[in-house]
Parts: sequence; C-alpha cells; structure tokens
Amino acid sequence: MAKILVIEDEQLVRENILDLLEAEGFDGIGAENGHVGITWAWDYKPDLIICDVMMPELDGYDVLKLLRKEPATATIPFIFLTAKADKDDFRQGMQLGADDYLTKPFTSADLLGAISVRLERKAAIARQSEKKLEELRKSLTSKPKYTSTAVFDNEFAALKQSQFTGVLSIQAPGDVCWVFYLYLGRLLYGTGGKHPRRRWQRNISTYCPQIAGKDMFDNTCSLTEYQLLNLWIERKLINREQVAQVIRAIAQEVLFDSMQAKQLKYQVEPKESTSAVQLLLIDAEQATAAARQSWQIWQSAKFTDISPNQAPIIKRPVDLQQKVSVAAYRQLAFLLNGQRSLRDLALQMKRQVVEVTSSLLPYIQTGVVELTDISDLPILNTPAPPISNPTGHQSTQPLIACIDDSRTVCQTMEKILTQSGYQFIAIDDPLRALATLLSRKPDLIFLDLVMPNLNGYEICARLRKIPTFSDTPIIILTSNIIDPVRATVVGCSDYLSKPLKAESILSVISKHLSCSIENLPESGF
Repeated sequence: MAKILVIEDEQLVRENILDLLEAEGFDGIGAENGHVGITWAWDYKPDLIICDVMMPELDGYDVLKLLRKEPATATIPFIFLTAKADKDDFRQGMQLGADDYLTKPFTSADLLGAISVRLERKAAIARQSEKKLEELRKSLTSKPKYTSTAVFDNEFAALKQSQFTGVLSIQAPGDVCWVFYLYLGRLLYGTGGKHPRRRWQRNISTYCPQIAGKDMFDNTCSLTEYQLLNLWIERKLINREQVAQVIRAIAQEVLFDSMQAKQLKYQVEPKESTSAVQLLLIDAEQATAAARQSWQIWQSAKFTDISPNQAPIIKRPVDLQQKVSVAAYRQLAFLLNGQRSLRDLALQMKRQVVEVTSSLLPYIQTGVVELTDISDLPILNTPAPPISNPTGHQSTQPLIACIDDSRTVCQTMEKILTQSGYQFIAIDDPLRALATLLSRKPDLIFLDLVMPNLNGYEICARLRKIPTFSDTPIIILTSNIIDPVRATVVGCSDYLSKPLKAESILSVISKHLSCSIENLPESGF
C-alpha cells in the first residue's frame, strides 16, 4: 500500500483528498501546515507528497526546498496543488524539483491520474536501479580486477546512478581492506587500509588543531572516528567546515591508497538507512577525481612502487654524513628513524608528501636510505560509521533536548547538562522544533509550557503521534500551575517547576532514562 502525504492548510480540501485516497486503497497522511508536513515527510518517508502552494508561515515552495536538501526525501515524487495558474508560478515549482502541478479546482480523475503516473515512474526507476545494482554486484564479485582509475570511476558512477545505500568493500592482497560508506549514491566516509589511526591523527592535527593532543582518540574503544566528529560538533569543539575538511581529506587518502593496489576485489552490501546522521555527503565522482589527480602526480614523479605509508630509515649513516652537512645529518637522523611514514614526515615538515619523497629519492635509489613498512599507531578501533542508528545520533552519551523560547533557560540547562556529561541541544523556535527533533532524535526532551505560536501541550501531543517519540520521556517546564489531566492526555512524562535547579534536572533525567533502559527488550542492547 503506497503512503501518500497530503500537506494542505484548508481542512476541507485535505480531508476530501484523504477520503479519496482511502477509497482508492492508499495510506493517506494529512498535515495541516508546512512545518508538520516536513516533520511527517522525514519520519514516514512517504511514496508521494501532495502539497498546497499557498500556506502560512512555510509555503509549498519552501517545503519543497527543504525536502530536496535532505537526502532521505530528495527523490520523493512531489505534486503541487495551487489555485494560481500563472506560468511563472508553474515554472518556479518545476525548477525547484516538483514532478507535477495541479490547478484548483481539479477532478478526482485528474488527481488519481497524476498520482498513478508518478508512482509508476518511481517504481520503474526503482526497478532500473535494482537491476543496475544487481549487475554491479555480479560484476564486482565475479573475479578480481586490476586497478585502474577507470575501474574506480565506473564502480562509483554505478553506485551513484543506482542511489546505493550501504557499504562498498575493496580488498587487496595481503588482507588489506578499504571500506566506503555510501548514502543514496553519495560518499559518507572512508576508512581501512594499513594506517587508519595514523591517518586520523594527521588529519585531526591539520584541520582541528584545538583537538590535537587532547581527545584525538577515544581510548575506551567505544566511539568510531565518525562518532567522535559528531560528538565534537555537538560539544561545539569544532565546526562543520572543519568536519568537511577532515572527511574529504580522509576519503581522498583512502581512495589514493586503494588506487595504488595492484589487484582488487570489490563487494557491495546494501543497508537500509532511515535516521543516520550525515555529517557530510560527498559526490563520489568528485572524490575519485581528486584522488585520481593525486595518484597521477605520484605516478608522474615515478613513485609508483613507493607507498606514502612507508617509513624512511638511514641504512648507511657514514655515506649520508659524507653527503650532507653536520646540521643536516642531525636533522635527518632525527626524522628518518623508521617510525614516521612519508605522510607523517610531510605533516611534521609542513610540506607536500610528493616534495618530501622527491628530496629523499636520490638517497633511496643509492641505498643510503631505505623505505620500510611500519605498523599503525596502537589502540586502533575504527569500525564503520553506523549507516542506520535508531537513536539518530552518534554518541554513547544521552542526548537531551530543551525547547524553550528563553535563551536564559537554555543556557542554564546547557551548562548543567554538559558539565554532567550529557549531550545537549537547545531549540528556541517552537515552530521548527519537530523538524529539529526528528533530525537529532534525543533520548529525553524538556519542553516549556508557555511559548508563542505553539504551547508545550500542543508540541507534546504532536510528538506522541510520531512513532519515533512514542516512548521518549517528555518533561514539561513551567512557572505556572500545570493541568494534570491535559498533561496526561497529551502524553507528558513528568514536569519541573521554574526556576530550575541542577539537582532537580539531573534527578528527573536519571529517573526517566533509567526507566527507558529497564523497559528495553533484550534485543535492544
């Protein structure tokens, strides 16, 4: 049964469309405005969306813009409804990515015809994508392939075209494996190879110097690289531009290393993903193009048989002393100790790895300096960034949200919770609360009772209608007398009186998060 979301602020029109859909065997979902529509779209992932253009606060054009920016909803067929038949309005909608445009008043046949065409087209695209993915899977697993940039281009292009979500593993001889995580054909992250921990240290030191030397590694082995990046963003230790630089640099390095391998085996493993945090989505073809350029520069320098992961070490110190000054020899003896890879040296010397390798090449060719394989840094634990995560965030610490139009309250709450080891997110606009909560999926929500536009009761009632938040503890914050009956009806879990006290906040969190854990089935651990 196809799910169809109807976003329409006129109740009579919305209900008539929903009745028609039900009579035709569709599963209809109604949204009374654009904010609720976006919330329902992100949570339910409908097969098709019907949306009015003229709506208060958030019109249909804005709804479409927001949905097209989110990968999970970017490809959902979208039909506009409008009382305006102006060509400019029609053109604007189609340029934003609308699939069809119906002018009010329209007949049942018009609407059902448009729905039928769009759903059939979506099904045809899905069949074509599945066919291409199956062909790709057979091609990848049939036999090992010799590495070439064309192979990489073809594989990633096919995954992009099929909007593949899942894992691409690339295996080289000697049990070396690189892993790429993709979402709808775009690259989420890359890892693996011989030196994932060294690679992580180098890139964090380069792009996140405020982190370097402090929490660069999670020594408890409980957090992945991807999770750490997300945690640092939430704690405001780094910004999204730094995250983008780290992810792009790591992806390029992983691609470069896999391009240098002689012979490879490819394997794809599809995985469903409905709620993962996407720190950055990279066009895979652009990433391979950047890595290919680096590889071509490396080849042009005649370094094909040299790995930037190898470490130089002085093998004939007497010969080297005769070739360089005393000061230069001391520096080289310190640097070329067999413990730093060429990439590590490039970072330490603040030079490009090609330049460092070129300067050492005469000594390597004469045997004065030798390149040796070295192990990775210790305490290595870099498994996959979760493609699907039921909580929607990437850290082991509970995420607490506070919806309150008072910045003072949010700042007070943030100070108390972050000092106690919790993650925290503040939302001061109640109209945008649902969309934000759906994207982050907190473990517990504090909700102010009295706010403009929407009060705490109304937001709580809407949250309880979303399956994701059916069991999430929701704590009402109020300086007024709470209506216990109404609070129970809308699904409020508890309440706290203002002004807020640290012991009361931490006590209610402990109470409700403990209850949530105790009520989980065994399979939830």
